[in-house]
Amino acid sequence: MTEKNAKKNNESRVAEAIHMWYLGHSYGPSYRDISRITGISLGTVFNVCKDLRESGIIELNEKVARSIKLKGTK
Repeated sequence: MTEKNAKKNNESRVAEAIHMWYLGHSYGPSYRDISRITGISLGTVFNVCKDLRESGIIELNEKVARSIKLKGTK
């Protein structure tokens, strides 16, 4: 798998984990929750979330716990 494909794969897995967590709990997951769900390291989850935020796919407020959610989720 190329580096670009691995990055896209991680982004998809993280976005899906965020979506499923939010559906089940009505609040966002922590970075640790995402890491446990996906099996992706905590540092990589943090970087993927940063990239997803910059791409406009997720929303998060770094000053508020459990604020990670897919853009448009209520």
